[in-house]
Amino acid sequence: MLVMFASISALWKMYSAEKQERERQQNNVEVLNSDIKRYKVRDSLNVASIDALKYSIGEMKKYRAEDLKLISDLKIKNKNLESLTKVSTSVTDTIYKDRWHPAPNNPDCLEYSDKWATVTACFKDSTVSYSVMDSLDIVVSKVPKHKFLWWSWGTKGYKVNVVNFNPRSTIEYLEYIKME
Repeated sequence: MLVMFASISALWKMYSAEKQERERQQNNVEVLNSDIKRYKVRDSLNVASIDALKYSIGEMKKYRAEDLKLISDLKIKNKNLESLTKVSTSVTDTIYKDRWHPAPNNPDCLEYSDKWATVTACFKDSTVSYSVMDSLDIVVSKVPKHKFLWWSWGTKGYKVNVVNFNPRSTIEYLEYIKME
């Protein structure tokens, strides 16, 4: 009886571990096949949202060798790695001629400046210099596995929301990898 109970217990543990691994891989496939969800809050703040990928160190070595190289260049040990986030933005805007004004320190240049961008165009030496500022907030939240009334328990996955405060900027790429 004791041997039978021990073997049933061992098989149950193996089954549970296999079930968790299958759910993790199924979630990763769903995340890889989904697009970034985009929406606005407060009528002007652009938000991009995506679910997290869950990778082990072995999968990172197999599929994300460049990312691990960067992590090792930063002198972070693999065992201390929690997550990896990649965000790419692009900025497009049109500046109309009535918004340009002469640069105070250089009469051959025109200048445009606001909260998010500064552009200086010099015609004598044919140069344009610019700087663009983006302000991003990244919010990572747990997605509960089980809910009943007001209780929730377990972790099904993680959801990442990136809020972009620059109205001229667009989030082009978003990826969040949670290490397990």
